Amino acid sequence: MRDSKWVTQGHKWRRWCIVIALVVLGAIFAGGVSLRVLRFLNASNPIQLAFLDSFWIVNQSGQYVEVMPIGITAGRGSYAPLPRYKNSFPPAMSLHLSETVDIAPHEKQLVTYDWDDINFRHLLIRDHSGRAYLLDTDKKGTREMCYGPQQEFYVIPPLAELRPAPLELLPCFSGEIVTWEGTRQYP
Repeated sequence: MRDSKWVTQGHKWRRWCIVIALVVLGAIFAGGVSLRVLRFLNASNPIQLAFLDSFWIVNQSGQYVEVMPIGITAGRGSYAPLPRYKNSFPPAMSLHLSETVDIAPHEKQLVTYDWDDINFRHLLIRDHSGRAYLLDTDKKGTREMCYGPQQEFYVIPPLAELRPAPLELLPCFSGEIVTWEGTRQYP
């Protein structure tokens, strides 16, 4: 038979855990915990960090460009900017969806994103004059199944070799989610 002293201490420990959890939840709901603290806690969430992956964008176009990596979202099949992060180490702080990747000629930039609910499909590229181009990237994943990046490097060739970006996708530069008739699923 268990010693009643240990049983009593175990109940006290559980009660204190419950009290602390209720105080924390109360502070969150009462606005006592700032949004920054909650973001920091989420940025250290090991489940979220498991879905972060990185790739390089190499600018061989010969000119300064703004790049917006976009993909097809799980479930809806809409196009959206990739949910990007400053890095993949805790705390992994997210970037604003409308933040472009600015790359000088013959330079490269590392992009870290959460692939859990989106399949990387294209790079939207805008030059200094405002013209936008589309570079196809990964052709893997469906609306039901998402994959991380399929390559380590994605190279932007001279812009004359790329097709103009469809007008429907241009709002992605502003962080918007859009539908596009050119949506395709790949096994």
